[in-house]
Amino acid sequence: MHYKNLILLSIINFYIISISYSQDFISIKSKSNLRAGPGQQYPINWTLKLRNMPVKVLEKNSTYTKVELYDGTKGWIWNATISKKKFYIVIEDTYIFNKKNKKIALVKKNVLFDQLKCNEMISGEDYCKVAKDGIKGYLYKKSIWGINQSTQ
Repeated sequence: MHYKNLILLSIINFYIISISYSQDFISIKSKSNLRAGPGQQYPINWTLKLRNMPVKVLEKNSTYTKVELYDGTKGWIWNATISKKKFYIVIEDTYIFNKKNKKIALVKKNVLFDQLKCNEMISGEDYCKVAKDGIKGYLYKKSIWGINQSTQ
């Protein structure tokens, strides 16, 4: 009887861990192969070379994590090549704005930013605070990917 309880607790623990990782964002810390399945026996569909690129966690096991890229591509990445450090990636050309909603710098698609703070409201728009190469300001939340759009 104790074994059945232990097995049941293990299954519940697995689902709790899986749920806690789903919809979370992590980043690529080194070159990663995006595979069709969770193991070396699965074919490599893509090789990800952009260090610190944010990816959304969909599923996780002990050695591989299923992720989604900002363009909707999905696959499995070896856990040794990922980091919990958070980054944003700009998904469309946009501007960094100051608190007065004035443009201060052009930012091109695929530029990465460290995650600082989001849900800054300026002139009724949702912004994320960013800093890069000595420039500090705000990006439209809708122009970046790497955070849950409904939170933070």
